[in-house]
Amino acid sequence: AEQLRTYASILEIPFEIVYTTEEMKDAAVRFKDFDYIFVDTAGHSYQNEEQREAVKAFIQSVDGVAESETYLVVSATTKYRDLEKIADSYKTVADYKLIFTKLDETSALGSIFNLRLHTGAALSYVTSGQNVPNDIEEFNPQKTVKNLLGGKN
Repeated sequence: AEQLRTYASILEIPFEIVYTTEEMKDAAVRFKDFDYIFVDTAGHSYQNEEQREAVKAFIQSVDGVAESETYLVVSATTKYRDLEKIADSYKTVADYKLIFTKLDETSALGSIFNLRLHTGAALSYVTSGQNVPNDIEEFNPQKTVKNLLGGKN
C-alpha cells in the first residue's frame, strides 16, 4: 500500500485504502467523475477460495456504479502448469484480461501464448523491469513473437 501511496503522491492523484465491499462501492461513487479508478487487490494464493470470493465480491460491488475491466496479473516466470491453475481458478471470479509481468526475468515466453489460447482472455499489457511507469507497455504480438524466436528488439 505504501508503494501505491507513493505513486499516487508523485502523480498527484487521490489514493484510498478500502477494506469492505461497502467502502469499495462508496469510493466508486466518490470518484465517479474521474476517468479511471484503479483498484489493486492484495496478492494471495489462487488456492484460497475464501480470498477469491472476497475479490469477486469487491469486483461485483461496483456493478451499476461504474464500468469496470478486470485484469489477472501473472508472472511470466511462473511454470505453465501453475499458470493454468491460476487462470482457471479466477474464471469464476470475473471475465479478465491478462497482464504478464517479469518478461525481463525469463527467456521462455511461450507460456504467454499458451495461456492466451487456454483462457481465451485478451493479452493487454506486459512489464519488463521495476521502473514504473516506463517498464509497462501494451502487449505487442510481433515483438513477443520476435523475442520468442530469438530475435532482438
